[in-house]
Amino acid sequence: MEATRTALVHHDDSVPGRLMTSAIALFARKGYAATTVREIVEAAGVTKPVLYYHFGSKEGIFLAMMGEALREFEATATGALGTRGSAEERILRFFDSMFALMLEHLDVMRVLEAIYYGPPQGAPFFDFEVIHKRFIEILGRLIREGVESGEFRPGDPDDLTWAILGPFEVVRGMSFSHPEMDFGRDTLARLLKVVFEGLRAAHEKELVQ
Repeated sequence: MEATRTALVHHDDSVPGRLMTSAIALFARKGYAATTVREIVEAAGVTKPVLYYHFGSKEGIFLAMMGEALREFEATATGALGTRGSAEERILRFFDSMFALMLEHLDVMRVLEAIYYGPPQGAPFFDFEVIHKRFIEILGRLIREGVESGEFRPGDPDDLTWAILGPFEVVRGMSFSHPEMDFGRDTLARLLKVVFEGLRAAHEKELVQ
């Protein structure tokens, strides 16, 4: 999937699905605070009472959106942990699956970024740190496994975790701010390979050569 894609209808054509799709697109384009219930229901082709019936309020549809994002993240992360292979292979798959999920839901990610990093928009509280902490926890676990098995050189697992997180953050940021540069999954894989060259233990480097 291309990193330049800006919106994706990823819900079914049911009434709740249309409402969620419309809300996500509007929140991403206009911001949470500037989006009205009237705009959401008009885009979904329903009336205000229908939104209130399914979600209770604009705040309710926002929390439903964030809850859905958290569940998809957790399912993808848990699936990546259950794969076989070396620590390097599992980290590459973990990052690739996370990046693919982000590309699939770019509008949701834009809403999350705007609310987390931008000025207050009056959105209801959602603990965004849960996702960040879980991401770091999984990556750190895989790094420690690589160090303990001798696959990676000895070092502080926390330092190694932050070092390998760098390429992911660069490609993620570029995908948002400069989509025309086409930073995508292939670029992420190449940058990670560079970092892995430094992480590999000496005997592992000899095997690769």
